Amino acid sequence: MSKIPKSMIYATLFSTIISCTSLEKSVSNDGSISLWDFDHNIQFKQTELAYKQFKLEMIPNNRVGFERLATFLLRKSYRLCGGYHYQIEVIQGVEGFDDKRAMPNYIFPSLIAKIKC
Repeated sequence: MSKIPKSMIYATLFSTIISCTSLEKSVSNDGSISLWDFDHNIQFKQTELAYKQFKLEMIPNNRVGFERLATFLLRKSYRLCGGYHYQIEVIQGVEGFDDKRAMPNYIFPSLIAKIKC
């Protein structure tokens, strides 16, 4: 039985990793990057507005509640800015306490916020 060269194994492994990572990220025309966080099961879009200024849009789905979207926003802001010195301006998507009971079939909009480091 012939041996497979190590370079062939590394090339195959490298191409597999590259192809898998491209599935979770796509770039749209407005410069936003559509991403999927598999750990938190959250789909979001990230746009760099200026140096150290970002716009995040967390897209709600049936499996992820508002509390997880808001927590993800804080964690992602911390990672983008590299620390706690950031400012979050919420643009849309904040739910009220009784919104689910008052409007059970309402489809809530995405949670959109601007982050300034």
